[in-house]
Amino acid sequence: MNKQIERILICLLWLLAATLGTSFWLNTVFGFNIFSAQHWQYLAYLQAAQTPVRPAFYISLTGAIVIAIVVLYILIRPKGILRRRIGIGRARTAAAAEITPPITPEPKPEPDTPIAPAARRPAAPQMRRPPRITPPAVQSFQPAAATTTPTVTPALAPAPAAANTINFDTLRDIFDRAGYSVKRSPQIGNFKPAVFAIGTSETLWMGGVGIDQAPLAAAMERLATVFSDTLDDIQINIYGFIIAPVGAVSDKNILTFPDTDALAEYMAAHKNTPPEDADGRENFDAYSEYIDTVINYMDKT
Repeated sequence: MNKQIERILICLLWLLAATLGTSFWLNTVFGFNIFSAQHWQYLAYLQAAQTPVRPAFYISLTGAIVIAIVVLYILIRPKGILRRRIGIGRARTAAAAEITPPITPEPKPEPDTPIAPAARRPAAPQMRRPPRITPPAVQSFQPAAATTTPTVTPALAPAPAAANTINFDTLRDIFDRAGYSVKRSPQIGNFKPAVFAIGTSETLWMGGVGIDQAPLAAAMERLATVFSDTLDDIQINIYGFIIAPVGAVSDKNILTFPDTDALAEYMAAHKNTPPEDADGRENFDAYSEYIDTVINYMDKT
């Protein structure tokens, strides 16, 4: 709201400056005062009497009006690094909102063969467009509900020592192979993401390894607040994940993976789609520059 008021005040200031400038020019060159009713009546009389008026007068008046309108348009046009609205939180239709990875059916047992309980790989979470971010709530991918299959007891979270064996360069390579642009990880409060990557449709991936959900959720919330405060009518998708989480993860906005292989499999099934035309590339470049600015800002705060 404050930015809208500032924009209105700037437009009013420009109109006042353009009016005073036009008045000064016409009064100096042609002796015509645009604030004088008598001068306008005299001009009307000359036109009615078909008395020739210097063409430069009409050119000057028309030019001043055109310049005022053009500059006013530049001032009131939507400002933002992108030229289109981006929906972080606009619910898509059910068909477009969910991308369900294919599930390989279990083989049927042969007749007269004892049926042994088989471990089933947990189904990959479904990708869903998040609803609109309204700080402090942060929206992200939401895992799908459990399917109606035999219950499989989830494995216990790995110990923190197992997380220390993960190479962070490997994590970045996973997103790079999936077509995302990996950025330098900023320091967001007391948390520094293991991966900080962006993609088209103004998506942002960030995650950690062997951590509790609290620092990641707080970092996602803080980023959402920065985006809301610095962008006009432009919204950004934030997706979070944790590999080998410490403790239970109850936040539905954070995906969890037992190891890097599970993350690599998931990202390979949900690759980033590169821009298809010049306009899309221009929008992505502008989005990338904005994220670089936010990274530098977060490091200084």
